[in-house]
This record gives sequence, structure tokens and C-alpha cells, in this order.
Amino acid sequence: MSPRAVLVALTIAVAVLSVADLLIQRMAMNSMPEQVMRTIESAPASIDVLAIGNSLIAAGFNPSVIERTWRESGHPCVAVNCGLGATGVIEHLALARLALRRHNVKTLVYGFFDQQMSSDLIDNNSDIIGNRNILYYLEPQLTLEYARFNTLDRLSFQVYRSSALLRERSSIWAKIEKLRRELGSIGMPLEETNQFGRKTDFGLLEAADSQAFLRSCEKVIRSNDFISAPVQALLQQAREHGVKVVAVEMPMNPQHVKRFYDQPIWQEFRAKTRLAVESTGATYMNASAWIPEEGLFADHLHLSGEGAKQFSQLLAKHLVQQPN
Repeated sequence: MSPRAVLVALTIAVAVLSVADLLIQRMAMNSMPEQVMRTIESAPASIDVLAIGNSLIAAGFNPSVIERTWRESGHPCVAVNCGLGATGVIEHLALARLALRRHNVKTLVYGFFDQQMSSDLIDNNSDIIGNRNILYYLEPQLTLEYARFNTLDRLSFQVYRSSALLRERSSIWAKIEKLRRELGSIGMPLEETNQFGRKTDFGLLEAADSQAFLRSCEKVIRSNDFISAPVQALLQQAREHGVKVVAVEMPMNPQHVKRFYDQPIWQEFRAKTRLAVESTGATYMNASAWIPEEGLFADHLHLSGEGAKQFSQLLAKHLVQQPN
């Protein structure tokens, strides 16, 4: 090819990629991370109860029920749910910091399950996909501070955050995967889904078996790191803002409780995690067995709508009874 032809081809390629980048950026303006950030930014100046966490909080914390239960107890209340599915502790810190900068928060509820508060750190830039891409544009310095990146990952992170095509790549693949599943399900029985996806997929987020769960607990106990650095920062910064923090061990499906939480190792793990949380001035609340009916769960992990109402009512009553 002549130099002119090469230049024309490169110009066309750059133009196409630039247009695609703009289109993807526009398409992502209503993504779940953007919606959660707008929820925080549009909330009233004073928030009585702010909930932070992953999809367990997103599904389980019902602000309307929280507010109604508080009013019935004679306390006005503004409750905001900032749970974001498929996220980890760095994202939760970034969202909490955003809320603390914009609002006067009185109580912060941080929902977790299993060993989430002690681990869940990012190892590779490729792990930042789906809702986790909020890390590219909400305080990216937090990711560089807390993620376990090598030099190549740190470089990749900076490249990806400069391009919507790379940053929002999951929005493209999600549509392709949805089409693939629709085509693959032709003539097959329908699979149960909920607001977060296929019901069966969430069983994969649990430990493979009781021995795997035991090993995960033992690893943390040996390290004595029950609260990861981002969670420690979240608790510390909330305390500096005069916010009461309640770390809530979220309700679990009774099968999960029986398989994992009834093990002696979890009793030890919980006791030591409670001590670590309380040493920061926060409160530990064990709500794992509050919803014992399996029918009140939408899948292996998430509460159903009715389950969320019952949990939120119980949570509000406990919060109202706590001293300021």
C-alpha cells in the first residue's frame, strides 16, 4: 500500500473508533454505577440511614420500609440505598466517600457476607468489569492505592479509564451474552431469573463446599486481617465525619446458614470479626438468621421483595433502639 492509502486507512480507523467510543460512552450514561452515583448526588442534604454494599444490600435494603418503621417509632427518617451489585470493598469505600462529601450522614449500614470484609480486593485490571468499572471514574486513585496491581496492570488501568470502549466493554459483551443465551435456550425449559440475572448463577458465588469455606476462614484467622484496608478506611472516615456505622452480617438463605454458618469455624471467625469491627468504634450486627424461610429468598443469596421488607423492618427497629 502507498503511504497515502495507509494514512487514509488509519484516518478512517481512528474516526470509526472515536465514534464508537462516543456511542459507548453515551450508552453507559444510564449504567447501574451511574444510577447509584446519581442516587447519592440527588439525595437530601441530611441522610439518616445510608446503606452501602453489594447486591445483597441492593436487593435487601428497602428504604421505604426503613422510613415507615422509623416514623412509626416517632422518628423522622431519610433512608438511601446505595447498594451496587457485583462490587467489592474498594467500590464501597469510593461510594461511601462520595456520600460523606455530599451529605450529612447519621448512620451508615455496611452489609456483607462470608469473608467479604477481609478479602475481595482486585488482583488484575481485567477484574474490573461490569459494575466494577465504577473504579475507572470514581476516585481512581483509590484503586491504584488498594488493588494488588503489578506495573503492567497499573499501566493498563490508566489506558482503560481513558477509553469508553475499554472501560465499558462489559456493556457490549452483556448484550452479546444475552443474545447467546436467548439463542441457546430455544426449545429448552425457561431458566429462573431475577433482577440480577439467572438464579442458578448465584450458587457459584458461594464456597464450593464446607471444606472450602473452612479453609477460607482459617486463612483469614491465621493472617488476623479480619478487615481489609479499604474497609478500615471506610470505617475510619465515617468515624471522622461523626457517622455511626453498623456492619451488618446480611440474612442468608437457610441452606447457606446450615452448610457454612453452623460450622464452629464460622463462630470463631464471626467473634473475631466482631472484635475487629468494634475496635474501630463501629457496631457489629448479626442478621444472618433473621429470615429463616427459604421462600423469602429469590436465589441462593438474595432476599425476595417480601424478604427485603421483613429484613428492613427488623433492621429499622434495631437501629431505632440503638443509642446515638
